[in-house]
Amino acid sequence: MPPARKKVRCRKCKKDYYLVGLGRTSCPNCHIDALVPNGTIAILQLKIQPGGYDDGALCLEAGLGTKAKSGAIYLRCKVTVLARKHKDKNFTIPIGISGNKSDYWANKGRELIRGILNSSQGLSPSDNSRKAVFSRIIDSYSVLDGICFVGVVSIHKSRLGRDENTISRTLSGDDEEYKELLLDKVF
Repeated sequence: MPPARKKVRCRKCKKDYYLVGLGRTSCPNCHIDALVPNGTIAILQLKIQPGGYDDGALCLEAGLGTKAKSGAIYLRCKVTVLARKHKDKNFTIPIGISGNKSDYWANKGRELIRGILNSSQGLSPSDNSRKAVFSRIIDSYSVLDGICFVGVVSIHKSRLGRDENTISRTLSGDDEEYKELLLDKVF
């Protein structure tokens, strides 16, 4: 038996769309308009949305971590565009801390955090001076709450088949786009 379909009118854009099944969905037209275009270079701000999970061994304090049903532990973060054409658009991303199956999840999260720290301080990823090394060391993940950095936003398909924004890479002090964006003083 096919799922029940119900025609609904969006309150925001006044277009009709169909609800399929019992799941709560938003208007697909508004969802597409809310996305930041693929390849957009922007100044971003990261805010951690606490999930209520603490683990002293992983340096998770104040309930900042979130534990998934699979056992993976991550930071649920809201990213907001701070300047230019897409100002105030936001999206959520997970930053992996640890996973049960492999170290891939944790390594991708560690790579993103290092890129965010480099970008926020204008450091080169290849800079291994004493000052640069110590500026990448964090005592707690709460340091990331509210941090601003330059990143490239992309669009990917979620596991449910919807388009979602994500951060494909962060830009550091070496990148020309980083220097141009900061010289424009678009804050």
